[in-house]
Amino acid sequence: MIYASTPLTDAPTASILGPDTCFRQVEFVGILKGTGQLALAQKFVDFLLSQQFQEDIPLQMLMFPVNPDARLPQEFTRYAQISAQPASLDPAMIAANRDQWIADWMETVLR
Repeated sequence: MIYASTPLTDAPTASILGPDTCFRQVEFVGILKGTGQLALAQKFVDFLLSQQFQEDIPLQMLMFPVNPDARLPQEFTRYAQISAQPASLDPAMIAANRDQWIADWMETVLR
């Protein structure tokens, strides 16, 4: 809908929003302990969380902003859909299995 070469009236694809059918991904940013550029790193994090940057995220990365003051673009308020019951995994389970899951994925993809 957003990047169609000719305007569309209906989405050409569907969203799968049923219970446990999608996983809510959360992006993080942090500052490494011992950095020699602490003040600069703090300014960068502040920039990433700024309203201006957060308002640019939806149409650049097709993700929702984390800053509650960020306004969503009209395309998001009109077309974006959110699962009421996203799938979830215990973070401890992810931590315990991450390396094996990545290795399995790499083996499958690189066959």
